[in-house]
Parts: sequence; C-alpha cells; structure tokens
Amino acid sequence: MISVEVLICTINKGVVRILDNLMPPRKDVKYIVSYQYTDERYLDLIPAALVEREDVFFVKRKGKGLSNNRNFALSLAKGDIIIFADDDARYSEESFNIIEKTFESHPELDVAFFQASTYTGRTLKKYPSEEFDYENRPNDMEVSALEMACRRKSIQGKLLFDERFGLGKDCLTCGEQDIWLMEAERMGLKMRYFPRKVVETSTLLKQQMLYVDAGVQRSFGAIAYFRYGIRAYIYCFRFALNAACNGMCHFVPMFCQMMRGISFLRHNPDAK
Repeated sequence: MISVEVLICTINKGVVRILDNLMPPRKDVKYIVSYQYTDERYLDLIPAALVEREDVFFVKRKGKGLSNNRNFALSLAKGDIIIFADDDARYSEESFNIIEKTFESHPELDVAFFQASTYTGRTLKKYPSEEFDYENRPNDMEVSALEMACRRKSIQGKLLFDERFGLGKDCLTCGEQDIWLMEAERMGLKMRYFPRKVVETSTLLKQQMLYVDAGVQRSFGAIAYFRYGIRAYIYCFRFALNAACNGMCHFVPMFCQMMRGISFLRHNPDAK
C-alpha cells in the first residue's frame, strides 16, 4: 500500500483552522504540521486536539518564510507520496484515493499535477481537460504547490524550494514553485498532469495579482532572469509594454518593479 504524507506549513494564526480541514484518520495518510511563529504569544493558539492526533506530527519553529518552512517539513517526511499543503487546504477520501491510484498505475512518475478549487467548487483556474506530460504542457500553464504530489524518494535531499522566493520574503513574495519546477525539469524528473480535482482552498493564487502587486511583479522579473539570464531585460520590457498597451497596468511602475526583482536575484545569487 502506498502511503501519503501531507506537509502542512502554517504561521501564527493559521494554525487555528488546520484541525477543521483534516479528514478523519486513515492508515495510509499522515500529516506533518510545521508551525512557524513570530512571537511566543501565538503558541497559545495551537489547538490541543491537533497536537494530540496520532496521525499528526506537530513541530514548532520560530521564524518566517514559506519556502524555508516547506523545506524543513520535507526533511522530516517518511511517506511514499508527499503533498505540499497550506493551512486552508481541504482534502477528501476521494482525493487521497486519486493520488494513490495515480502513482500506483504510473511507477515511473516522480511528480503529478492535479486540479484545485475553492470551497464552493469553483476551479482555481482554467485547467486543461486532457492528460499530458509536463514537457508537452501549454505555454500558459501555471502550477502552484498545492496542485502537486511528489514521490518522496525522487525529491527528498535532491530538490528544495528556493528560499529567496515565497510568502514571508520582503522582495520576492511568490514564484518559489516556478523555480522548483525549472530545477525539476533540469533534473529530468518525470512529471505529468492529470485532470482530476484533489484539493479545495480558500486562497486565491498569488500569481493572479501580477498587474496590481509589486511583490508579484518583482518575482516575475526574478523568475525571468532565472530562466533567461540577460535576455530577461528584453522579455520583461516587452511584457510590461504589452500589458500597458492592453490597459492592464502602467508601464513604468510595473517595469521598474520587474527590474528590482532582477537586480535582487543578481545581487543574491545563492538560495539562502
């Protein structure tokens, strides 16, 4: 039997809602809850019932940074299949059945991508309806961490989230999954998309805030530089210009934020 381990990373008040979203215990599913807190007063918010569950391994650590938290949780994992979850993620019996059957029927698979929706059942984005290998994905396909399931032995000790990116960072506030996926491709991991919903969430994707959020714009520039190198300047210029011409944003503020993202990555070349 394949075992699934859900890595739930949360900070401060987010710990309160985890218990309400957990499924009743089942033998093949375990949870690692990595709780970051910025002040000792938040420790009083930890639900005793959450810590006492036999299928939950609860760890506390002071600090902030989602990528750092995910990497720490991954280092503790022991299950066959790993799911990266936020504190608002909600799974069902069918969710775990789908994930387990997918990896059982595809022994060559390292990473699977699925679909997510809101609590009301509205899909988080426009998903392709056909199954395909990630290398054959549509050009506009974006993947978030909560849509992924990974074979632990394929990534543990081999592939981490870039800690320069993600929630909790002052400059590059998202994009850690984009860097992760680029590194996964370079490693030659077998990745495939399956048009099945496995998770519900209350959170909108950060990337959807590109035209209004400076942190997302900086992250966009940094991701472009990671992917294209010096060509990222031209890529970002064209993107910002087209967006401005289409009335999505003002060119100068958006392009300047993208340049700040590139500059940050150039002056911080190591993931720390």
